[in-house]
Amino acid sequence: MTETRRSYCGLCHPRCGLLLEMDGEKVVGVRGDKEHPVTRGMICQRAQLMVDHLYHPERINFPLKRKGERGSGKFQRVGWDEALDDVASRLDALRLRFGAETLAFTHGTKRTYHWDERRFNNLFGTPNICGANNVCMCPSQAVEYATYGGFSWGDILQTRCVVLWGMGASQSKPGMFGQIMMAKKNGARLIVVDPRRIREAEMADMWLPIRPGTDVALMLGWLKILIEEGLYDREFVEKWTVGFEDLKKAVEPYSAERVAEITWLTPAQVRDSAHMYAANRPAMITWGFGIDKQGVNATQAARARSILRAVSGNLDVPGGEPLGFADPIGKILSFNKLEMNEALSAAQRAKQLGADEYPFFGYPGWERNDAANQRLPHDYMHPPWAGQTCVGHARAVFNAMRSGKPYPVKAAISVASNPLLSLADVRKTHEALSSLDLYVVGEYYLTPSAALADYIFPICTTVETTELWHGTDFCVACPRGIDPLYERRNTYDFWRGLAVRLGQKEHWPWESVDRVWDHCLAPVGLTFQKLAEQNGIFGRREYKRYEKLGFGTPSGKVEIRSSIFEALGCEPLPVYREMPMSPQGDPELYKQYPLVLITGSRFMPMYHSEWRQIPAAREKRPDPLVTLHPETAAGLGLKEGDWVRVSTPKGSVRMRLHVSDMVDSRMADADHGWWFPERKDAKLFDVFESNANVLCPDDAEYCSPEIGGWPHTALLCRVEKE
Repeated sequence: MTETRRSYCGLCHPRCGLLLEMDGEKVVGVRGDKEHPVTRGMICQRAQLMVDHLYHPERINFPLKRKGERGSGKFQRVGWDEALDDVASRLDALRLRFGAETLAFTHGTKRTYHWDERRFNNLFGTPNICGANNVCMCPSQAVEYATYGGFSWGDILQTRCVVLWGMGASQSKPGMFGQIMMAKKNGARLIVVDPRRIREAEMADMWLPIRPGTDVALMLGWLKILIEEGLYDREFVEKWTVGFEDLKKAVEPYSAERVAEITWLTPAQVRDSAHMYAANRPAMITWGFGIDKQGVNATQAARARSILRAVSGNLDVPGGEPLGFADPIGKILSFNKLEMNEALSAAQRAKQLGADEYPFFGYPGWERNDAANQRLPHDYMHPPWAGQTCVGHARAVFNAMRSGKPYPVKAAISVASNPLLSLADVRKTHEALSSLDLYVVGEYYLTPSAALADYIFPICTTVETTELWHGTDFCVACPRGIDPLYERRNTYDFWRGLAVRLGQKEHWPWESVDRVWDHCLAPVGLTFQKLAEQNGIFGRREYKRYEKLGFGTPSGKVEIRSSIFEALGCEPLPVYREMPMSPQGDPELYKQYPLVLITGSRFMPMYHSEWRQIPAAREKRPDPLVTLHPETAAGLGLKEGDWVRVSTPKGSVRMRLHVSDMVDSRMADADHGWWFPERKDAKLFDVFESNANVLCPDDAEYCSPEIGGWPHTALLCRVEKE
């Protein structure tokens, strides 16, 4: 007897509605839930792999304890209580000997809960939470809070112009891609800023094939044109911004001709794109991973993008860049309230590794953003989420593991995180993890990082637990489709299990995560069950609330000249910096490494370093690829399918060549996230062989001086036949 159950997919950020086709208690198929109030039946290739993922024979189904040498991949099955008891005992002993800061934590993209890990670590007493935050969305959020006191996703369905900047939505955010196509059908213009001729570029009104790493220069060029030609919103600028006269001076050098020289574009492309953006209001500019991974320019690109949104008159208007929560969604208890950030003392905050070098993305910057936010009602604009905008720097944390300086980091926990595939300078990461006294991992599979662990805990799939999907104008209950298989548990159960053993029980009053959701929904008079029964709650948005409340910044206005950046010794106005490893930044190095390299481009159905072990996914992408233009490949004596060596001054990796004119002849586009789960006899699944992060540096000279973001793009490389 078959039945259908409602659940959801969480194999990337969105929580798209799923219908599980059941044969008894076994899921035998999935399809999109057409009655889901947000996704309306849309699912992507990742969701279609849910059954493969749920029942994969290599899933971690029981707690495992290392036996043999670290990294040997040899483990024995143990019980949850035994494993949690031992981990808690060892953590307590290390805390007594070295202080709570001896524990570090790394997390990845949101396939699990995030607030629970922060709650545990705050209560334990460590400030050393880190991961890929510095290069993925989190910097943009922190910058927008400093600039205008909130974060905007843009209003695609009502806009007249979408600027898709540094994002291939068809491969990374299919839901957004569908909205872009609807906007196009409704007459919106589409500008795509991307060095690759991606699918969106082929449907765009204007495609700008920019030189990687130079986006700030183009943004400054746009700002100069808007200011000089009077295309900005003069009334808004005069009444609601500070620092506009300083901005005029800052953009003065960025003529269309100079921007063209920097960016590989023509002066006409620079002018015409600025005019299209200005002439089609309301307009919106998307967030994109391609911006945040630009190293020295990442923070300043986010700053310039924020300023463009504001001075163009698109901030907090329908079809532009809405800010804040629609009533009553903001009344729902926010995740930052669950983190218990107040539990971490000032003395412990001061020990956060990396905050001295990158204060804006550590406690000094977060505390200023948080304080400025207090001028706004909580149900309008929630405070900046510390889990995303306040982290230690991975280089500093991992250096402390290796060297014991400035103090010893002897233990680490990683949940849904694969540091060997997510952080730059992979060999240094390996050395650091191998040096730990205790390394604990919560995971789905035995990844290269998990293979280094002392304990691995089995984390359940999203369809085996519940969640709230909380946007700015909606909140949807994500129901459990099946009970957790084997001995898998959600991360709340993992963290609470450790917390109770370490004396935190009074701060974890909810015995299950379902009761946490009831707690969050109580201010709007709902429970998780009631929310599910009524198929979500939706808010009514009010625009231009700044006219009554101001902005959540120190001045109460949009800070074109940022007082928070200035107070922390950072550039208060956006600036363009030539990448250190670029044709112009190092002409001599360019002679040895004559191609501009980008890494990190998304491709379906893979997600970061995930799904390499799923046959249906590997059929679509069996090997790690590097893409070259046909002319470039021919000039190097290479052809489609050749195995090649991609090298930078940092290292080299082995990849299969793909030839396509979607990339410029001066560049190379390398897959990221590659390891080989099928190579069970290889050490750490040959994690160094084709891992693009081997090519990426994280030395200070390459990192954003404000947040420490390292470059996964705009590097120099050469490609040679194996």
